[in-house]
Amino acid sequence: MNNATPTPAPNPFAAPTMPTPAPQPATAPVSAGVPTPGMTTPIAPSAPAVAPAATAGMTDKKNALIETIILIAVCVIAAVAIVFAVIFLMKYNELQNNYESNKELAVAEARKNQADVDKANFEEQEKLPRTPFTGPSDYGSISFEYPKTWSVYVDSDGTNNSDYKAYFKPAWVDPVSDSASRYALRFQILNRQYTTVQSDYESKVKNGEMTSSVFNADSNRMTGIKYEGKIEEGIQGIVVLVKVNDKTAIFQMDAEVYRKDFEELLKSLRRNS
Repeated sequence: MNNATPTPAPNPFAAPTMPTPAPQPATAPVSAGVPTPGMTTPIAPSAPAVAPAATAGMTDKKNALIETIILIAVCVIAAVAIVFAVIFLMKYNELQNNYESNKELAVAEARKNQADVDKANFEEQEKLPRTPFTGPSDYGSISFEYPKTWSVYVDSDGTNNSDYKAYFKPAWVDPVSDSASRYALRFQILNRQYTTVQSDYESKVKNGEMTSSVFNADSNRMTGIKYEGKIEEGIQGIVVLVKVNDKTAIFQMDAEVYRKDFEELLKSLRRNS
């Protein structure tokens, strides 16, 4: 005998029974943007990965460009440095050449100056001792000393009451008849009154061609006037007038180059009668 409880047969007319859902665990409110446990965070799509070979190629090109720029910069700097070095060298050589040239010119000038000084000293020594000269006794026996290197030519000796004329010049005396001749000293004693001769030169002073000053020599035994300036056309020099009794003595220098010797000669003037 079977004691099992029989299973009731299903009722075909009963309403279908819905299954009961399983209970869900309680969840906290979800804040925006804050992930919570059990919540899946969406992942943003990533950039496509660059292949290692492409990256290495770009790095090599960048390095090559930098190296080229550096090389160009170095070349430019080197070129500029070379240009400046060449300019500096040229300027240095120019200055050096100028210095050497100026040095040579200075040495040559110094030698020339020394030679001129030596020559002048030699010429001055050659003039010594000075040579004494005395005019005719009838005309006051005027005497003076002139350089030994000068020559003298007496054109008129004063005989027969004529004028006395003597000409002095270094080395030799040029022809008296030549109007272009210039002398270191023209010594004349004219048979003319002092005031008459003086008037000829005073007119030159008035028109500005000459200047005048008082002249004294031989402890005031010889007095007169000294004129400087344009004596005549083409002659700039000095004229000294001295009264000798009823006559007039004239000492004339025709060129500035003779001034020093002429002034020394005037200092030696003496009247011996």
